Amino acid sequence: MLGGLSAGAQSAAAGDAPESGGASALSRALVERAQDEVTRVRALVEQGTLPKSLLEEVEAKLADAQDEAILSETLYGQARLQDMTGEQAASMVEAAQRRVDRQSRLVAERQKLLDAGIIARSEFTSFQTELESRERVLELAQNRVKLLENIRAMAESEQRLERAAKGPADVLIRYDGNGSFSLSDLPTISSEFEKRFHRALPISALGQTLVHQSMGLDHRNRVDVALNPDQPEGIWLRQLLERLHVPYLAFRSAVAGAATAPHIHIGPGSTRLKLASR
Repeated sequence: MLGGLSAGAQSAAAGDAPESGGASALSRALVERAQDEVTRVRALVEQGTLPKSLLEEVEAKLADAQDEAILSETLYGQARLQDMTGEQAASMVEAAQRRVDRQSRLVAERQKLLDAGIIARSEFTSFQTELESRERVLELAQNRVKLLENIRAMAESEQRLERAAKGPADVLIRYDGNGSFSLSDLPTISSEFEKRFHRALPISALGQTLVHQSMGLDHRNRVDVALNPDQPEGIWLRQLLERLHVPYLAFRSAVAGAATAPHIHIGPGSTRLKLASR
């Protein structure tokens, strides 16, 4: 049967991945054994002793073993995900996809035999179960690639912030205050602003938003106010926050990976924003 490695695949799909060193040695041994079998069967086919269909079957087993070896080094390996190269990630998904494709063709062939009454339902089910196992492994590989892409995007965001922090000092103003802020403090600030300017505080982001999420910023218990920190209303708000010892970050312009426009961020800097300094 072509699905001879299904036990290992199912184990990894369930999160119980085999140890990298042992898995790699086993995979290499299985590849060598499959190669020997292909050599043996090919010779017999050329002699006319065995049918060509049997050679195709053992060649498919060899291809399965080779793809399983790739998965052992990438999907099941102990190397850190963030250390995986783009080429390795692509190879991992391609190997998992090929195993699914081969088993899909086998299931389609066995379906015809089942419909013709040549094989039993129980035999067909075993091929179908193997396909489902391989599909789970493919999904796991695809999810690993998505996670890798997210990690790299976050790293790129941090690099942009580091470059921004080294840029002109007047782009961002930082006031640490007492280091704490709660959304329960916001009504007092809003009320004072409304008394002074006779309009509501122009809040552009209250707590975590999809924009902050996509930028990799923790914006919980923080508030963004759509005011230029150098205009009269912005200057007044900064002075109020300093009197109240409330920490803030005032952006005079957009900063790649940190701010989309000039504004005043009320509250301590998030995990990413802490890289910025006055």
